[in-house]
Amino acid sequence: MNAKVKVNPIVKKDLKVISRSMKFSWGLFAYECILGIIFFFVMLAMGAFTTLTGSQRNTDIYEGFVAFFPIIGVAQLCMISLIVPIFTASAISGERERQTMDVMLTTTISPVSIIIGKISSAVIRVMIFIIASIPLMAVSFVMGGLSWLTLFEYLILAFVYAVYAGSIGTFCSAVFKKSIPAIIMSYVIYGVIYGVTYIPALLISIIGNHQDYLPLFLCTLVNPVQLFIMFFYTKISGEDLFEYMINNSNYPDFVTWIFKTNAWIIVSCIALFAVTALFVWLASRRIRPGKK
Repeated sequence: MNAKVKVNPIVKKDLKVISRSMKFSWGLFAYECILGIIFFFVMLAMGAFTTLTGSQRNTDIYEGFVAFFPIIGVAQLCMISLIVPIFTASAISGERERQTMDVMLTTTISPVSIIIGKISSAVIRVMIFIIASIPLMAVSFVMGGLSWLTLFEYLILAFVYAVYAGSIGTFCSAVFKKSIPAIIMSYVIYGVIYGVTYIPALLISIIGNHQDYLPLFLCTLVNPVQLFIMFFYTKISGEDLFEYMINNSNYPDFVTWIFKTNAWIIVSCIALFAVTALFVWLASRRIRPGKK
């Protein structure tokens, strides 16, 4: 029996358009060129540092290759933050500008499926970019001694972040009728989320109550910046960034357990998916038939 895999029609349509366009290929080429330039400058910096310090040990050279992973990884995340709004913030508003939105709403596809399809097509394009950069990051694993499991974990976190960022961009696209305001508002929401979630940490440092880190814990769960700080720090240094806070705070037992079992990343991913679901629901309500 031949089982057919049901693909979201929005994803199928968008990927067909992408595959026939040279714009995506040139975008991928530019993306790899930027990472290649970063890679080249890191190599030069490593050589200059070795010459300056007079360190010629093989172990120092191999340990230096580990730095490629967080540098290339962070560079990719920054570019994802710039690329995803362009992909998603014009997803719905672009349909309105082309006057095809009303036609799409007359089909049997539900508003939620439309939003999920738009996010999925953007995430697929972003993951193609990331997967194409694996040869550059592989230097840290082949020469630097990092576990290949770390690379697999990074790809999963990048996927989660792309879905999260895509939901914000698609929500803004559903709210605004024009693509430019939607893109700008996506960046604004990113800045609010990334900045406001650190306000409790600021208040703690000002007030001086260093024993109460629970507000910081709860707020930074939905902050991808904190998620990747935790990930890179733990993988590169082998130490837990929150070890000090565990030993010098009055966390509830369940929070302490999350830190000690390194479940922070899993809990944070669940929180990001919860926020993603909220943005998907809000966006779907904005494009219901008859909604202006």
